[in-house]
Amino acid sequence: MVGAIRRLFHGSNRAIDPVCGMEVDTGNPPGGSYEHEGTTYYFCGRGCRLEFEEDPKGYLSGEKKMEM
Repeated sequence: MVGAIRRLFHGSNRAIDPVCGMEVDTGNPPGGSYEHEGTTYYFCGRGCRLEFEEDPKGYLSGEKKMEM
């Protein structure tokens, strides 16, 4: 699912935070970015980035999701 959303924004300066689903400016992501298996992910806040760093596969597979 995250891959489909990422493709939707391909070529733009926006991305979807894989933890909470918020739209993030890739040029200035408030939560920073993190590279996993050759792909860079962008975050709305530090908490989302830290959660993702602990279990990227869980969030990318859809097994984990933070409700906002």
